[in-house]
Amino acid sequence: MSDVPYSRWADYIMTLWGEYDFHPKTVLDLACGTGNLTAILASFGYQVTGLDASSNMLAVAKSKMKARRLYADFVRKDMRSFSIDPPVDAAVCVFDSLNYLLEPIDLQMAYKSVSASIEQGGLFIFDVNTRSRLASIANEVSLMQGDDHFVIWADSYDAGKQWWKVQLTGFIKQGDVWARFDEVHKERAFPIEDHKAWLKDAGFKVLAVYESCTFHPATEASSRVYFVAEKKEQGGSPQDEQPTLE
Repeated sequence: MSDVPYSRWADYIMTLWGEYDFHPKTVLDLACGTGNLTAILASFGYQVTGLDASSNMLAVAKSKMKARRLYADFVRKDMRSFSIDPPVDAAVCVFDSLNYLLEPIDLQMAYKSVSASIEQGGLFIFDVNTRSRLASIANEVSLMQGDDHFVIWADSYDAGKQWWKVQLTGFIKQGDVWARFDEVHKERAFPIEDHKAWLKDAGFKVLAVYESCTFHPATEASSRVYFVAEKKEQGGSPQDEQPTLE
């Protein structure tokens, strides 16, 4: 993650808040992972709640906060089915985390969970990769290596399912031993208009959809896009669709 521009994304989100004359105090960092964005927002004085399904990632996030003498609340929940009480002023989600939700019902549930956890008038800002972006990723294998790691990274795109997949096989040096790990990541993109419809159904008004880190209106030909949505009214509960996910 060393080359991921979290600081730039945080600056952009705060610029968007200013553009819409929005001044949150409490912020939900959805799919916070190891807490990189959480820590940046906390360093600017926001009261941040980081939510993620991975206990391992949350453990790393907590250790980062402690090392930087910062504080945030962390919650282990599935982003398709959760609630934050009391509701927060704002919610953010970056690094195409929502692309990991592979079916429309998953996104619909996530948006309704955010709606149930955010104050009226609050802003939900998030990014997603577009179909154009995912389809442009070449089917190829690459290597990443250093003194203490070696990773084989295999990209592929399934045009029928319209999702991108990466298969990782890696080795990390732990003392005199190399420990192997295997991971599979999948992302799927949906049309911008579908996101708008699902957000509206969840009680949001979409204020804008921008190309990443700009104020240029996004199109389906854009690569990464940011949605700015305002909570207008309560949408249906995520539990309306299916039981709570743990």
